[in-house]
Amino acid sequence: PGLMLGAMYGLYVLVICYIKPAYGPPVPAEERAETSTGQLLVMLAKYVLPPMALILGVLGALFTGVATATEASAIGVGIAFLLFMIFGDRKLKTCFNTLIEAGKTTTMVMLVLVGATAFTGVFSRGGGMTVISDLVLAMPGGTVGALILMLFLVFLLGMFLDWTGIVLLSFPIMLPIVQQLGIDVLWFVVMVAVVLQTSFLTPPFGYALFYLKGVAPKGIEILDLYKAVIPFVALIALACVLMAFFPVLVTGLPAV
Repeated sequence: PGLMLGAMYGLYVLVICYIKPAYGPPVPAEERAETSTGQLLVMLAKYVLPPMALILGVLGALFTGVATATEASAIGVGIAFLLFMIFGDRKLKTCFNTLIEAGKTTTMVMLVLVGATAFTGVFSRGGGMTVISDLVLAMPGGTVGALILMLFLVFLLGMFLDWTGIVLLSFPIMLPIVQQLGIDVLWFVVMVAVVLQTSFLTPPFGYALFYLKGVAPKGIEILDLYKAVIPFVALIALACVLMAFFPVLVTGLPAV
């Protein structure tokens, strides 16, 4: 699904830039002449290969079975520190600030986990699970209707909550329903992960939009970005439809 989404994004950009060249103008010939092939290779080695090494190191350890998820995280930290020593400024202050930010993020996630666990426990003991389950199962359309409702709720939550909170709050409620409906849990989780991609793109809390606004040229307003992401949200919806009609897109690789 990730490769499919990437291909869909790339194809859309190619087509729209072909139709409207002003959307993706080429680099001026004068600027291209200033950069030699050797300089491009150096830039590639410096800015592209290190992140790829980090990604391949973590995923490689997971897929080969060399490490568990926690151990792979530690491997990622080790590779990141090595890259920092090679390509970074190697200042103790930078390393200290990174540790502080990592601690803040970890604390935030753990607090969300504690809150979500408490909420789920109270919700379940109060009979909320049964109410939600009966409501979803009573949806017109049977399994398809229930699935559409759950994914639509995830989409709505993505407009206002961080994906971590959505997962911790919704999964304890949705997974029993999914199992009761006989839906493949792996397929459903991947579908939710794809729908959650919209949480980075949809206002009012589209994190990717605010990151992009920070590096966008002057004159690009946040409203322009809101309009520009509509086709990409539509592509995510199309990807969900394709995965619904062709589940092998999700389950094929894990089954190998």
